Amino acid sequence: MPSREQTVKDAIGLFEDADNPSGLTKSSAWLGIYQTLLWYEPVNHLGYSELPHIIDADKLRPTAIRRETWTKPNVWQIRAGKVHTYLSEQLGCTSPNTAAKFDLLLKSPDYRGLQRQNTLGIAFAGLIEHVLSKYGDQGLSYATEVEASTIFPGITVPGRSGTPRMDVLASRADIPIAVISAKWSVRHDRLNDITNECPVYKAAYERIYRQGRKRLKYYVVTNEFDPSRLTKMLDDSCVDSIVHVHKSAVVDVCGLDGRLAELTDLTDFIDVTSSW
Repeated sequence: MPSREQTVKDAIGLFEDADNPSGLTKSSAWLGIYQTLLWYEPVNHLGYSELPHIIDADKLRPTAIRRETWTKPNVWQIRAGKVHTYLSEQLGCTSPNTAAKFDLLLKSPDYRGLQRQNTLGIAFAGLIEHVLSKYGDQGLSYATEVEASTIFPGITVPGRSGTPRMDVLASRADIPIAVISAKWSVRHDRLNDITNECPVYKAAYERIYRQGRKRLKYYVVTNEFDPSRLTKMLDDSCVDSIVHVHKSAVVDVCGLDGRLAELTDLTDFIDVTSSW
């Protein structure tokens, strides 16, 4: 099994080499991230052979028990179909060939058959760090998987067993500036992790670095599409912003505007780093 360091290195290599008709830029970075990490779910029902995994698999394909009663496309199949069409257009390829251009990391020989969740989490945090380092404020430094107690001695996070770690930590002149929680998707039973850790990190920062320093920023970067989960994160007043890998896919393509218009797009988030 590849190490954490190797996983990040491989993900970055695939991201840099991904198919991008407009060239790899700050504005198109999302497409490289998607090609590296987004996967398609086999559906084989109601005319769908496979659909991009933008929601829990049971909303995209029926179980054997439900197959007979699932007689027309549901709302998430329709949304995923629109995302598929959008991705095909962005890549300038025909629809049947689109899925082959995605899930590049887990399709790589060294990763086939591995449990997706852990590999995806490691790679996603590494890609967010890479994109911010490449396109964001060059006066900042970044680190991934940072043991919280090395930055905030004595810290404890409610609900966490073991050692709390920060997915991505941004610093300026060795002073922590922003904690970035990188979550490709957010299970409903893990939403409290964000609520629990954000105020603890900010309180610890105030205790240690408060003299003449800016307040610590806390962000969540995600590819979650579920509106109820996104809304709950947006409701958390401690979090400075909920950043989506590609906001347009949620708000414009899937039509989930309304409250989700408050999401920050990854491209805009990169620009925000200059204010830290």
